[in-house]
Amino acid sequence: MKTGIVIEKDGDGYLARVEGHQNLFAFAYSEKDTLMELKNVVEIIIDYHLEQVNDERVI
Repeated sequence: MKTGIVIEKDGDGYLARVEGHQNLFAFAYSEKDTLMELKNVVEIIIDYHLEQVNDERVI
């Protein structure tokens, strides 16, 4: 399954977002930094969901 990443000029910087996912986006002043920020957002979301799964296992 492939997921697209869209990078658009936004004011003085760039906005990167993952297609089909409303809350997966990042802003920075260069395209490279925007992609790095988006990677961080995705990692944070993955970590959050893994914590939720682990919490449910304990209960």
